Amino acid sequence: LTGSERRIAELAADGRTNTEIADLLHLARRTVETHLTSTYRKLRIRRRTELPTALERGGRREREPRPDTRC
Repeated sequence: LTGSERRIAELAADGRTNTEIADLLHLARRTVETHLTSTYRKLRIRRRTELPTALERGGRREREPRPDTRC
């Protein structure tokens, strides 16, 4: 996820509405919706209620070291 997508997704996962997120970040509500749509696609989820778990899963995956493929 991009930084903006993650920030918006975390706020949505905390229970904020799209309008609240837009006001807080000084964005258009449609921009928030676009970022969330992209986030859902990237995380392969369909519902806002799935965000907390998907973000946790994604966070752990990002921190795991990549295997060394050099021989």
